[in-house]
Amino acid sequence: MNYHAVITVIFFVAFIALVAWVYRPGRKRDYQALGEIPLRTDNKDRRNPQGERP
Repeated sequence: MNYHAVITVIFFVAFIALVAWVYRPGRKRDYQALGEIPLRTDNKDRRNPQGERP
């Protein structure tokens, strides 16, 4: 077996391990919380068009 085949198998196994880690059931709550970040209505870092804080 040449080195190219070994490297391909290593990267394939690493890819499968990464996909399994990302999609494991315990992370669902974390991903839901991260998905709601754009919908939050925080006003502490926003500025008015005049440059003033609300």
